[in-house]
Amino acid sequence: MRERGEAFVARRLQGKAIALRAAIPGSRGPWCEIGIEAASEPQADGERVRLRAHLRLKLPERRNFNSWVELRASNASLDDGSRALLPERLEALGIEPQQDKAVQTWAGALRNGRPGVAMLTLLRFDKAHLPAMLRRLLGARPFQMSATVANVIEDI
Repeated sequence: MRERGEAFVARRLQGKAIALRAAIPGSRGPWCEIGIEAASEPQADGERVRLRAHLRLKLPERRNFNSWVELRASNASLDDGSRALLPERLEALGIEPQQDKAVQTWAGALRNGRPGVAMLTLLRFDKAHLPAMLRRLLGARPFQMSATVANVIEDI
């Protein structure tokens, strides 16, 4: 009998990590690169899962487009809820997420001296934000998740 995809992935990842990298070659090096990583970390009363993807495209007119997506989820009891799953380096970027906002977006010019623009979006939610049917399926187990999407277009 074929098992459900989520159960298969969760069982295979327990306490492990996997990574995949690929590139589409071009005459001046790869014009498209992608990397995907997934990791699972057992915790005292649950598990933490992280999925990270990076896409890099070389655009016409000597520009690069980079996109990073990171999902973090946990069914362990976290004192800070989904806030505990946010990336650690946000403060270094001058980003301070507000506690009461589930979705936040920042955008602006790059600070590294190169012409370009960056946009970062955070999405985070706890079990209380889920539809009632999903809360019932989870039962007494906690659940929290954060998603971070960063896009950068810069001249090279």
